[in-house]
Amino acid sequence: MNLMEIWRVCWSRRRRFVTVLVSILMLVALVILIMPTTYLAESSLVIDTKSTDPITGTAIPGDLNTTILATQTDIIQSRNVALKVIDQLHLTKDPIYIAKFNSATDGIGSMRDWLAAKFADKVVVKPGKESNVINISFPGKDGETSATLTNAYTEAYIQTSLELQADPELRQSKWFDQQMAQLRQRVDAAQKRLADAQRSTNIVGTSDHIDVDTAKLTEISTQLVTAQQALYSSRDRLEQMNQALAKNEIDALPDILGNALLQTLKTDLARAEATFAEVSSRFDHNHPQYLAAEAEVKTIRAKLATEIETVRGSIIQSAQISQRQVAELEKAQAQQKQALIEEQRKRDSLDVLNREVESAQRAYDAGLQRTNQVRLESQIDQSTVAVLNTAVPPFNPARPRPLLYMILAFAFGLICAAAACVMTEMGDKRVRLSSDIPQYMGLLVLAEIPRLARRKPV
Repeated sequence: MNLMEIWRVCWSRRRRFVTVLVSILMLVALVILIMPTTYLAESSLVIDTKSTDPITGTAIPGDLNTTILATQTDIIQSRNVALKVIDQLHLTKDPIYIAKFNSATDGIGSMRDWLAAKFADKVVVKPGKESNVINISFPGKDGETSATLTNAYTEAYIQTSLELQADPELRQSKWFDQQMAQLRQRVDAAQKRLADAQRSTNIVGTSDHIDVDTAKLTEISTQLVTAQQALYSSRDRLEQMNQALAKNEIDALPDILGNALLQTLKTDLARAEATFAEVSSRFDHNHPQYLAAEAEVKTIRAKLATEIETVRGSIIQSAQISQRQVAELEKAQAQQKQALIEEQRKRDSLDVLNREVESAQRAYDAGLQRTNQVRLESQIDQSTVAVLNTAVPPFNPARPRPLLYMILAFAFGLICAAAACVMTEMGDKRVRLSSDIPQYMGLLVLAEIPRLARRKPV
């Protein structure tokens, strides 16, 4: 059936067509009259997907636009935001909402939770398709109520966004505070152990004392080397003298050559022996001059022997003194080494304790820095959400819209009326055109009498 045929069917059954159309229009008009008037104020928010850390100033990469907008939409429609709106506007004390709650639930349950569920279903959120703008609207019986509820939803959402941003940092801050107390105790305990060890060892945190002990040990070692050299020299001199005395070859000894008294005695002995030789050649051994010269030689030899023995005793005494000095210096060196080893051992233990203090202090400083950062982040009130437009009371209601509804009802009524006429025509077919005779009756049309035009009355 083409459009012309549909038109002819509708025209021929115009009463039914008009009846259906008028019925639909009247039904829609009745719905418009019954439908409560609803106003819909709207606020706009901008979501910042790329921002900087307010503490460190570093750039924070943003999420994908579709992901973050979908997340924010779910947050706005959440029960948490609805509860904040109810608490902010004190709706649990509003008689109108109290009456609605009692009527719906007979006063059973929590009115706050019941309102939150209703509000979460009613709030309208429209995220932008190619922008970071989110539009929030909430229906109301008048424009003022709608604007108030919409703005309350906007503020509650921003507050919730701040809480979601700061809540993890707040929990971290509490955890860091507990850890910092433990780190502080570790630092105090390490410092106390170090202080107790310093008091017990009488060592401060400086290396001056051990440097003095090392210098003292070096000085003792130097003195010991000098004493050992003197001892070895005395022993060599004594051995040379003993050998020279055994061989009666003392003239070449350094100690003899360097002794002026011995050299004088040797000279005197040589002179006395020369005189004795001369006298012995002239006089008999009983002659007084012979006896005098002989006595002088004996006296000088005795003095020479006594002086040689004195020199030998001096060498022996020098060797004994050097040996005692070496023994004392070796003992002092051993004691100083032991004292230095003990001092180093004490300092090593103090170094271990000092490193423990430094390690605990570094851990405490690092934790304190992170704790301060987390504490600042938990107290920050900068949100990634900005209000672009606040909701204002609309001049016209969002529902109902009589003109639009009637236009749509008229278009829908035309379709329904035409469909009703076509359905009726298909159940009760009639010949309306000459072309219908061959189609429905199988007869040929030989001629067609035109419709006579009606005459207008004179």
